[in-house]
Amino acid sequence: MNHVVLHDVRAGFFLMVGLTMLAFICAVAALSTVMRPVRWADRKQAQF
Repeated sequence: MNHVVLHDVRAGFFLMVGLTMLAFICAVAALSTVMRPVRWADRKQAQF
């Protein structure tokens, strides 16, 4: 494998890792939105 092919493989690997991390973060945000759909204004105020 020459230098250009190795560089392209490494760039593709890091691109896939980055896109996977982005998809995971979006999935966690969507799940947290679906699991507790209470708006900030509707929450009970803490009693001190």
